[in-house]
Amino acid sequence: MIFNTRIHTHLLFVFSLSACSNLTSISDKTHFYSLTALPSSADNKTTLRIGVGPLQIPRLLNRPHIVSRHQGNEINISERHQWGGAYKEELIQAITDNLSAQLKTDSIEQYPWKFAFKPHYQIRINIERFDGERAKRVTLKARWRILKRNKEIFVKQSVITTATTGKSYNDYIKAQSQTLITFSQEITNKIKKMGLQ
Repeated sequence: MIFNTRIHTHLLFVFSLSACSNLTSISDKTHFYSLTALPSSADNKTTLRIGVGPLQIPRLLNRPHIVSRHQGNEINISERHQWGGAYKEELIQAITDNLSAQLKTDSIEQYPWKFAFKPHYQIRINIERFDGERAKRVTLKARWRILKRNKEIFVKQSVITTATTGKSYNDYIKAQSQTLITFSQEITNKIKKMGLQ
């Protein structure tokens, strides 16, 4: 009877270890994310050619790990929540897709573009900050320029803040994506206002 009790206790211990191991493996799983952009439009009709880039980002953000803040100044670099691709490429692709949809043009290329591509206008972007607190808001601070034939014709610094809808990393990335849509709309509005179409 004592022998059976010992076997029973040993089996419970083994099962407990197995359960803990499974829980640990689930909690330690790395999650990967991607920015979303506006869908391409089927009625893109303009012949406007736009070149996007170069794009500059801070060294702090140039990493696979998702960066957020805690209580304003504390930086959180997550090991278990990472970008699915290179972050800089994620950014410029999202901005390019947004501008293409908003300006209704398919003739838009990322820097460096092919020699045969001759953009009417080039948009250079220097992102100085793009992070925030996951349970509160995301802030983008960026300086951007519009060039025509390599001559600067407009420059602006944008500061855009978007509230997050929850505490998760997925909510955080959705807020970043929405911030980039708003940022791209600022550029689009300026192009339209200047009559550059």
